[in-house]
Amino acid sequence: MFMKTNLYILGAAGISQNEPDYKDFIQDAGLRRRMSRVIRMSVASSIMAMREAAVDKFDAIVTGTGWGCLADTEKFLVSIIQNNERLLNPSSFIQSTSNTVGAQIALMLGDNHYNNTFVHGSSSFESALTDAALLVSEGKHLVLAGGFDELTSTKRHLLGRMGMWREHKGGEGAAFFVLASEPTSKQRGVIKSVEILSLNETYNEICNKAEKLVNGNTLFMCGDVSIASILNERGFKSENYKEITGEFPTASALALFFATERLAEDNEIEKIVLVNKFIKDSSTVIELVR
Repeated sequence: MFMKTNLYILGAAGISQNEPDYKDFIQDAGLRRRMSRVIRMSVASSIMAMREAAVDKFDAIVTGTGWGCLADTEKFLVSIIQNNERLLNPSSFIQSTSNTVGAQIALMLGDNHYNNTFVHGSSSFESALTDAALLVSEGKHLVLAGGFDELTSTKRHLLGRMGMWREHKGGEGAAFFVLASEPTSKQRGVIKSVEILSLNETYNEICNKAEKLVNGNTLFMCGDVSIASILNERGFKSENYKEITGEFPTASALALFFATERLAEDNEIEKIVLVNKFIKDSSTVIELVR
């Protein structure tokens, strides 16, 4: 699925290994304590993006996640076993659902508009961007979009048992973007297109489709070492961003934040094409220009 878009990034923020002091973003100590780590990361990054864009009202909030809120899911499952399925505390279940992050942001903002979460594996964040583009085409002006995933010790152990970490580095993180329908003088960049490829696409076919987006001085930021190698062999500038983000379904959200930083730092780069590939899942391509 290929979709042309014109999403202007007014603010962007991402959190991964280096976490901020959450008191600066979530003043209520009780609320902060009840949040799991991934919820704190997501809420804080959304607030950082909003502060940069100087907005706090949206027409819609859309999020994407591959694994959801794992820590709270584990807590709930453990409590079922420990309490013999009786007298269960509902808090962990309530916060374990994948739409918890979008709902929490809406509650903090007092926002009653459209709120949707996509759980589509490695294309979850791209599905959220596609939804944001559709909303803008329908007349919405400001959309808050983000992607998030966390890696718990249990998940790390299970994936390790399946051989995941023999070739890949574990990762987690959250990134949020304030997307507008109109350009401004302070925008970080423009998302020109989003494509979700078929699961059966080969590495060469993925590279062929990404190569069609080359225009001017283009940098490829890839989520797979094989794709990066093929593009380098073809004479393009290519980097494997998962050396920084690690491997997780919505790593492309964090990579998009890094891409906006690169555009700000390097004036020679005219376009960045992000190619995400998660193990045994569909690939995605995001086109970012100045």
